[in-house]
Amino acid sequence: MRRRDLLAGLLATTGASVLRAAEPSRAYRLAACTQLGVAVFSNVFWSRFFDRLRQLGYVEGKNLVVDRYGADGQAERYADIARNAVRSKPDLIVNALGHQLILQLARETSTIPIVVVVGDPVAAGLVKNIARPEGNITGIASDAGIEMQGKHLDILRQAVPSVSRVAYLSPRDDWERAWGRAVIEAGRRLGVSIVGTPVGHSAEEPDYRQAFETMAQQSADGLMYNGLGPNYLHRYLITELAVRYRLPSIGWFIDVVKASGLLGYGADNLEMADHWAGQVDLILKGAKPADIPFDQPTKFTLAVNLRTARTLGLAIPSTLLASADEVIE
Repeated sequence: MRRRDLLAGLLATTGASVLRAAEPSRAYRLAACTQLGVAVFSNVFWSRFFDRLRQLGYVEGKNLVVDRYGADGQAERYADIARNAVRSKPDLIVNALGHQLILQLARETSTIPIVVVVGDPVAAGLVKNIARPEGNITGIASDAGIEMQGKHLDILRQAVPSVSRVAYLSPRDDWERAWGRAVIEAGRRLGVSIVGTPVGHSAEEPDYRQAFETMAQQSADGLMYNGLGPNYLHRYLITELAVRYRLPSIGWFIDVVKASGLLGYGADNLEMADHWAGQVDLILKGAKPADIPFDQPTKFTLAVNLRTARTLGLAIPSTLLASADEVIE
């Protein structure tokens, strides 16, 4: 991750007095907001985030109060969640991969720090410059920028040169905005037709099954899926359906490739959760979001599952295998 020596930089520019020690007798209040259901707070990523906060001295039930808000995938609830979160007067608000909910939170407050995990904070319209957020929002950029859509498509083409009509599975808001535009442009450059396959914020298993039926009807011969919104929650289902429909696929997550996914290219999610908690710690100790650059991964893992390739009747080129960080036999 690009740490930019955040703590040292803050000390150098604002003085050591800005960063006070955590007060063990004080109860810090955190508003954790998700566009999904509150059950998501117990998944591996959020659990790692809360574990790291405990290691940093913030223990729920002792000196940390966490108010959890979930929209259950219903965009019409975002405004109420944002208002309720702000009214609880938290020291800080956190959200992961909920671009539209984050924007709603930003409309409700310009003073309460908001620390987030997003795909690309500039493309999502959260900040103008990741090095100088300037406002009350900072956090973790989960990839190297919106251009990563082109990287994923290029890897899929390297693995299966014959693909020419690729379905792009994404939450509807993101498909209709920067992420959809980026993948369509990447398709133009690479001579690949992109078939948009959007799902709703509250998409569940039947919705994904219908999405794959739509892909089949539209004669898609490959699949890209991002990790936003319900796609993260249903990433294992997505890869299972991709195999069932015999679609070579690539996504953001390495864990699903170890199960049944064909290709994955992305950063270490657990490392991101650790860094996310570290930024929360800085702000609770007195730093300002405007002084903390968005952190970005510097290492990405390319994973290939040869078992899935054989199931799909594919021969992955040796050149791609040679560049892979993980090959599942």
